[in-house]
Amino acid sequence: MKRSPRVLLIGRRFWPHGSSDSACFLTELACAIRRGGMHIEVLTPRYASSWPEKIVVREIPVHRPATAPRSEWSIGRYLKHLTSWLQRHAQSFDALLVDAIREESSAVTEVGKQLGIPVVLRCGGWGATSDPSWWKTSRAAKRSCNIAKSADAIVADSGIHQRELIAEGFVRDRVHRINKGFPNFPARTARTRQLAREVLGSVNSDLITSDETPVLLCSSPMTRSGGINLLVNAAPHLIKRYPDLRFWFIGDGPYRDWIYENLRGHGMRASIAMPGTFSDFTELCQAADLFFQPDDEGLDYFLPTAISAELPLVCLRTSSTKSLLCGTPSRQETTANSSDPNRTLKTSELIQWIDSSTAKQTRLAVSRVIDDLESARHRAAELRRNLLRSRPQADSIQSYMNLLGRLVQEREANPPSTETVL
Repeated sequence: MKRSPRVLLIGRRFWPHGSSDSACFLTELACAIRRGGMHIEVLTPRYASSWPEKIVVREIPVHRPATAPRSEWSIGRYLKHLTSWLQRHAQSFDALLVDAIREESSAVTEVGKQLGIPVVLRCGGWGATSDPSWWKTSRAAKRSCNIAKSADAIVADSGIHQRELIAEGFVRDRVHRINKGFPNFPARTARTRQLAREVLGSVNSDLITSDETPVLLCSSPMTRSGGINLLVNAAPHLIKRYPDLRFWFIGDGPYRDWIYENLRGHGMRASIAMPGTFSDFTELCQAADLFFQPDDEGLDYFLPTAISAELPLVCLRTSSTKSLLCGTPSRQETTANSSDPNRTLKTSELIQWIDSSTAKQTRLAVSRVIDDLESARHRAAELRRNLLRSRPQADSIQSYMNLLGRLVQEREANPPSTETVL
């Protein structure tokens, strides 16, 4: 009986709690690949010396041999430890999959070439925090880009990334478009909404609400220049118009205390909740009434999850959000939706866009949804149907597995030389 391929997934953050969008995405990707029949393990740094070097998360072995870099000065030491571990253990895997084209990708690509192991790199991030934007920040970042060009395959999950990779000089045949998939789980109902609110209220008293109370959910990082400030500035005006409205700020960040004190100063203490992070973001989506997307953060996991839960969406219009939600479909999507030539236009109309980053535009967009929640829910249900039909998460995961499987087969057909120089 042929054994299943062994894949090592490398990423800077891997944790099942909703502490960061990239960590949640990486966890879901690893779990889905494992469910698909491949053996997968994870290599990631530890963020405290007290953390164990090896743990098991959802039956997936997680290796944490190196301490996470704290600054530019410590990145060299981190990569040295990472490379050393890979040289000792990578030969027990059939393929190496890296979550971003940054420092880790350089070490993994070089070790993969030395040992003859296929390397797949994923072009990650969105907007100003994307990998292509990071490559322009320093010579070291540019070097990571140049080394990545020798990887066996590069995954682009949007048309923007695909075009940027080709423009940067990556070999076109090695760039593989795997669209961002949307998870398929039971949509919200009045009953699931009620049950979710009861459970969350029993966990944290700040989340106690009545059935009639509208809840706005936001998972944007709490940073000084983050999009969350759009909502912070608009919140006092929204509370004057909707006194029963509740704001749930999920996650954390360096400006958490500042945001809290700012809103409390406007007399909004009873209207806000900052419960931290949750291991199950879907339950928060079940309990909320609308989702607020104010920037390019959260597009890998939080936004797709909110859409799959049929939450009405208030979203800042950026090139990244447009690409994710209503961009030009891939060749497979075009074939699947040939009978619906206006799909892109319809999808755009199902979203309540914010066209400029101002408190006034934010207030108006949120008000349009709250004033007619029933219509907003119908649009959210149609948006979910469109995206699940055209870009289901199952197809995205299968594309990853097909790519990894093909590279492993090619390696077996052309085994590397035994004269490997380390």
